[in-house]
Amino acid sequence: MSDFEQQFLLNGFSAKDIRKLNEILTRDEKKSDTLQSLIQELSKRFWAGIISMLNILSVFIYGIAKGHKESLISYAIFLIIGAIIV
Repeated sequence: MSDFEQQFLLNGFSAKDIRKLNEILTRDEKKSDTLQSLIQELSKRFWAGIISMLNILSVFIYGIAKGHKESLISYAIFLIIGAIIV
């Protein structure tokens, strides 16, 4: 087990999590990705998802605050579909 994998274990990852990450890396046909690059990519995707959800939630809150009562259902549908997509 590499030092990087040891750091994962110390920071809350389980051996099963590390094994799954390594399986993803072995599926890479070019073998160009490393465990570190995979974690960085997952981190970027996580933060992109958080920012997207905050934007969707802000539209919903704006709709509640400024919209008509009839529009509330539309904003709720938008929030649900946005949450599913993200």
